Amino acid sequence: MARKSFYLLSFIMFLSMTGYGVVLPALPYLADNLGLSSFQMGSLITGWALTQFLVVPFWGRLIDRIGRKPVLLIGLFGFGIAFLLMVFAESYGQLLVIRIIGAMLSSGTQPAALALVIDTNEKEKRGKALANMGAANALGFLCGPTVGGIFSPMGLHAPFIAAGILSLITIPFVHFLLREPEQKNQKLNELSFKDSLKHMVKPGYRNLLLITFGLAVSTSSLFGVLGYFMIDRFQSTASDTGLAFSAQSLSSVVIQMFFMGFILSKLRELSITKIGLILETFGFACIAFSVTTWMVFAGCLLIGAGQAIARPTIISLLSKQESVGQGTVMGFQQSMDSFGRSVGPLFAGWIFLFHPSAPFVISSCICLFLFVFIVFNLKKESHSYIREKETGNEYLAKQ
Repeated sequence: MARKSFYLLSFIMFLSMTGYGVVLPALPYLADNLGLSSFQMGSLITGWALTQFLVVPFWGRLIDRIGRKPVLLIGLFGFGIAFLLMVFAESYGQLLVIRIIGAMLSSGTQPAALALVIDTNEKEKRGKALANMGAANALGFLCGPTVGGIFSPMGLHAPFIAAGILSLITIPFVHFLLREPEQKNQKLNELSFKDSLKHMVKPGYRNLLLITFGLAVSTSSLFGVLGYFMIDRFQSTASDTGLAFSAQSLSSVVIQMFFMGFILSKLRELSITKIGLILETFGFACIAFSVTTWMVFAGCLLIGAGQAIARPTIISLLSKQESVGQGTVMGFQQSMDSFGRSVGPLFAGWIFLFHPSAPFVISSCICLFLFVFIVFNLKKESHSYIREKETGNEYLAKQ
């Protein structure tokens, strides 16, 4: 991928995720201003993720049909309009409808961006490129609450207006400066949704998608109950919880931005994924059995590091199973990620009622199980090119 185009795409995704990060801390206050219950507040977050789970695969097919750039433009427009419309919401029903419409319109943003990176990078360079894109996303998400804090004194709705503007101002950059890559295998893009789904349930895709789901469940559990855990065990303040989340995000950014290239030059992607899962296993265990807040911070650092190296390598491995279009693959990847992020907080909140450490113990077990699953279901390092009879396409698969 041309350096200029990659930096432009990274900047676009940074702005987009900054806007998303601006809204998250402000959403509870808007919900409280409307008199919503904690359950209704939770449904606003879960509703967004569940909507993405349902519609992202269809956006993935559209990415292959009409191109990456048009879907990226629609997604950024959807982000911007959804944030701005939230200013006018006067009830729970209106807010929920706006969130669902926003999720439906914007769900194609991430898979379109990932497909652009994959299209324009050779197989051996994809892991590093995807890690750098992940760093841009994480950095934007990390900066979002800070930007939101700057705008909050201007009024309850100011962060939502700022987020909407941030999303909308990226549209001209995409339209005028980002080029649509040439499609190398148009035949894959013409597969029907039904045929694409048949490929997704084959082991090469299915196993990696299950790992994606498991990782999303465990990671989103952290965001769902860490604040409650720190209050219960250490009587921590909101600033302590914020520092823990910042440690997790900063760890991801630093590793993806400065160390992934070196790691990928020394180890194969599947081995890196396994290391990431082990780091997350110890990270969640560290939080579960913590006796000081410093152990929580250490656990968050380990989780951030594990996520930083596991997530891009899984996406890269998925992109090399080339029997369907990359837009479709990234659509299903984002769908499983969204499903995991909708299940994780709900499950963690329920388990927390039995014991405050339970969500983190279970998340640690999930990561350990995924490690064992890879060891026994994905062959270690052997790659071989095989011919897919249905499409006539050679693709990289685990044998």
